[in-house]
Amino acid sequence: MRILLLGMGSRGDVHPLVALGQRLRRRGYAVSLSAAADLGHVVAGSGVDFEPLSFDLEGPLREGSGRESLRGSAWTQVGEARLMRQVMAATAEALAADIGRLVEEADAVVSGALTFDLVDALLSPSGGRGGRPAKPHLYAVFAPVWPSAHGSSVALALRPGATSSVNLAWSNLAGRVALDLFRPAGDLVRERKGLPRRRFRDYAAAAERTPTLLGASPSVVPPAADWPPALRQTGFWVRDDVGGSLDDELEAFLAVGEAPVFVGFGSMPTPDPAGLVRDAVGVLGRLGLRGVVSEGLAGLSVGHLPDEHLPVGHLPVGHLPGGGVPEVLGIGPAPHDVLFPRCSVVVHHGGAGTTAAAVRAGVPQVVVPHAADQPYWGRRMADLGVAPPPIARKDLTAARLQRALELALSARAREAAYALGERVRAEDGAGDAARLVDDHLRGGV
Repeated sequence: MRILLLGMGSRGDVHPLVALGQRLRRRGYAVSLSAAADLGHVVAGSGVDFEPLSFDLEGPLREGSGRESLRGSAWTQVGEARLMRQVMAATAEALAADIGRLVEEADAVVSGALTFDLVDALLSPSGGRGGRPAKPHLYAVFAPVWPSAHGSSVALALRPGATSSVNLAWSNLAGRVALDLFRPAGDLVRERKGLPRRRFRDYAAAAERTPTLLGASPSVVPPAADWPPALRQTGFWVRDDVGGSLDDELEAFLAVGEAPVFVGFGSMPTPDPAGLVRDAVGVLGRLGLRGVVSEGLAGLSVGHLPDEHLPVGHLPVGHLPGGGVPEVLGIGPAPHDVLFPRCSVVVHHGGAGTTAAAVRAGVPQVVVPHAADQPYWGRRMADLGVAPPPIARKDLTAARLQRALELALSARAREAAYALGERVRAEDGAGDAARLVDDHLRGGV
């Protein structure tokens, strides 16, 4: 049996599906994973077959007008949502064609948030509403997006510390917004099949009856009593070949001094990357800390700062006058599961994958959420004692970052992070998810 895993989105949407694919292969399934063409390197070497979509996602956002749009969207969450809607609308034709072909060739499908509605449309009987899908379809999510009254168990809550009907209503409203963002390809398929345009209540009903896997540790996301019976929670999904290597320059940097502070915001934009790096480097200098700055899609480049804003040692190892030790090093992509355990603090945007990697590393965090579920992860890290209260990107200043780092470096935060990391590393979320998929396909669940 061939299982198709759909990883439409950034590399954070692809990494955990690679882990699931590896565990499913152990159980004898043929597994293919589809993602944007420029994310093939995330799948490479895993043993999972890669099925590239007919378009890139990260490349266009790194250059020209795409990069400017990405930065401009950082001012508000409305801007972020508008950019997502534009991406989904621009790729709708190609996505519908690509996924339609791949779904037809597969025996079972695991979709994600960006492809659930499309796959549901592809597998729905023509000319009617409802009914069993044409082949097994499971839904995988990596944040608690299911509507709930429990503030600690739902990504979008107006009262995060309480159990309240307000949280349930607000998270349902968030679902309506999500459908509007992600629906273009599904609408296209339904129109071609003679199906009516989906209403939200139909979308919610389809999600409720679809077997759903939440790949997030119960030590971080407490299970909610009002989750639907079709939802099963596992630990975080981590590849069984975690490892890889850091480049020589980064290895040399890590070897010659105290564990650095990692600063990186992944694929999240920022309107002033040079100013952000300048402030971060200044704070690290005042606190006497070394740092590693990850460029990401926001372009957080250490090399582009004027020399007066950098501490001695901003140049690569081996290129300093007199052979000095660098204090801040700019890096490109690096495996978080290898790098984070060698850092003292991880300053990040609060993406689900980055948060999971930092938790597993057992190190304190400073979360600077930008949009979507990221404020939730920031709050949870603070609730669990491994991070200070999150700092919204629009509120980030040098003074706030300095205070947050001082709190993250406290003995209390270090001890909490270490203990949480031990609990989470003991889980095998991807293995548990593969077992649930196998049980479902065999008729057991």
